[in-house]
Amino acid sequence: MAKVLVVDDEAQILTALGRGLQRAGHDVVVARTAADGLAAAAVSQPEVILLDLRLPDGDGIEVVRQVRVFSQVPILVLSGAGTDRARVEALDAGADDFVDKPFSMEELRARVGAVLRRGAAAGTNGNGTGGTPGRTVDGEAGDDGGAGRVRFGDLCLDHVAHTLHRGDEQVRLTPTEWRLLVALSAHPGRLLTHRQVIERVWGASHGDESRDSLRAHLRSLRRKLGDDVRSPRFIETETGAGYRWLVHPGT
Repeated sequence: MAKVLVVDDEAQILTALGRGLQRAGHDVVVARTAADGLAAAAVSQPEVILLDLRLPDGDGIEVVRQVRVFSQVPILVLSGAGTDRARVEALDAGADDFVDKPFSMEELRARVGAVLRRGAAAGTNGNGTGGTPGRTVDGEAGDDGGAGRVRFGDLCLDHVAHTLHRGDEQVRLTPTEWRLLVALSAHPGRLLTHRQVIERVWGASHGDESRDSLRAHLRSLRRKLGDDVRSPRFIETETGAGYRWLVHPGT
């Protein structure tokens, strides 16, 4: 199904992941160090990388940064307990998602499948660049043919008119709420850190002081979407990390 590169220095984890992913039909390449992981990423051209942040010869965050120089391959961080700050830094550096240790093979296979689907939707081959991740316009997703429209359940985003409809009713959004909606929905299933969302909505010059404003606008947007923070359909909060848009186009 896909070539998966696993970068971890724990032999038991490498063995378990190798067996589990191979049973799921994936071709598995393993590396035990940051240097070997970078080399394997360049040479073997994996479609997904599973990366531990704690490696014997370097920082996994730096591995993410260096991989992003030459590849847009999806990177899933394997995060141990007590690494919240490091994993957020990894996401800011370009990682796509994280999986907390310990994890089940069922969860891991689901996460790998999700990033592969996002890559396919974006039109990337893992080592190049494609369109906007997770975005599908009408005519490709079987909608009503309106150029620039993207449907998520009963929501319809019109990127040309900058309008949102919920069913037959138009939802009035402020400019900031619109930018927030576009930023989140462009990456279905992917965790965006607070920093990433702030940069997409307000720009790179804004700092952590924008977090309160982000939370306020997010509360308003959720209310207009009819989304319940306790049982979300569209926007999920990852405490201490960021936000995830849950729905894929056309579903």
